[in-house]
Amino acid sequence: MTSTNSVAHPVKPCDSDSTGICWDLSLSASSAGTLKLSGDLKPGWLGKLSSHLSHREINIISGTARKSGPLCWDASFEIDGKLTHSDPFKDFNPLPTLMGPAERITLPLIKISDFQIEDSTRHGGSIYTEISGMDCIGFLYGIVRMFSFYSLFPTELEISTKGMMAFDRFWLKGIGASVPGKDDKKALYEKLKMLSGML
Repeated sequence: MTSTNSVAHPVKPCDSDSTGICWDLSLSASSAGTLKLSGDLKPGWLGKLSSHLSHREINIISGTARKSGPLCWDASFEIDGKLTHSDPFKDFNPLPTLMGPAERITLPLIKISDFQIEDSTRHGGSIYTEISGMDCIGFLYGIVRMFSFYSLFPTELEISTKGMMAFDRFWLKGIGASVPGKDDKKALYEKLKMLSGML
């Protein structure tokens, strides 16, 4: 049986006046675990978190995140640090990262094998984007950075890994939770087409 340990770090419950974030990390004996986050996660939190995990050579295997209010999120990620030679979870604390600037890391070469983009009625109107490609540490960070370049931001996401392939799904909104326009969709499509080699 695999042993696990878990430490919860609750702050204030998530409500309209909350400035708190709750997080919990449950680790197994195999350098893998589950990271859960909820609460007042500011815009850009996903990029900061994925950058921080990449810096520690921690891979995100699967996960979900959904925005349930103006700044209120619930997220859970299966993470794996076995590719690093040191203890990737030593003194692990995501809060300084989530509240500060994103760590600068070298972006990996994103290799997309397939993608799909379509309009969605979810979240009051969004762009549904499905991306698959060769998994690597920093894959999610690279995708999120690309979205932000086009002023598109996930309001819900589902990520998974099968073998060496990453399969990620996003529902994207514009600045201020606006509904993305046709030009936004076209620009994203052209970028993904280029990354997938479909020229």
